[in-house]
Amino acid sequence: NDRQNYTHALTDFYMWLNQDGKIVWISNINSTVYQKYNGFDLSYRPYFAVPKNTLTAYYSSLIESNDKVPRLYVSYPILSKQGVEYHNNLTKKGSFSGLVATAIRIQSLGNILKSQLLPQFNSTIGLVDNDGIILYANDPSYIGKHVSGKELQSALFSAGSANSINSLNKVLSISLRGNRGSEDIYTQGRLKTIAYEPVIIEGKHFLTLYVSSSHNLASNVAIAIDQLKNFGISMIIIIGLV
Repeated sequence: NDRQNYTHALTDFYMWLNQDGKIVWISNINSTVYQKYNGFDLSYRPYFAVPKNTLTAYYSSLIESNDKVPRLYVSYPILSKQGVEYHNNLTKKGSFSGLVATAIRIQSLGNILKSQLLPQFNSTIGLVDNDGIILYANDPSYIGKHVSGKELQSALFSAGSANSINSLNKVLSISLRGNRGSEDIYTQGRLKTIAYEPVIIEGKHFLTLYVSSSHNLASNVAIAIDQLKNFGISMIIIIGLV
């Protein structure tokens, strides 16, 4: 509950699951709701199955929760270290005893990033997971869709020429391989710079962050690219706080 209160601007709730994937506790719930969810089986969810099998932290892609709200999940295994063998081998992992997980509403994450954009530069933010699934976009209808899917590709086709579509798809392909950089693209009758930066946590490519800025002034674009670098650092700090 204390951790939930500390990170409430970003997280929806925290959960404690036992070794079988059943709910032991959810943060800040009343007794009536607790009785409803106590013992509820979530062992089929990847945020339980992956830490159980790997004994390592897990950062999810977009998952639709039981209440139909799309969220990201971060979960850490609880490892029991009982016995003399752990005193002699400090790097040996313990036995799996459950996990603690938190849920991040994607809209909350997007709002935090948008609040840091300078409004006069007419910039936009995008988030894509490392499988190419759109996690956050200005148009919420794209959330949960793949970057190479029909919906997004149709929108790109209507917004620009074949050259601009190829350039955008090139940016998406390069960025999803964990690269960082920027590209000038002429689309919707305007020249824009799209900058991209991977968000890497514990050595793993978790998300890719995009900032798009129109060329109203060249200095604006430079500032937007600098913002992207700061956003990448902010994302790591935000997840770290969780």
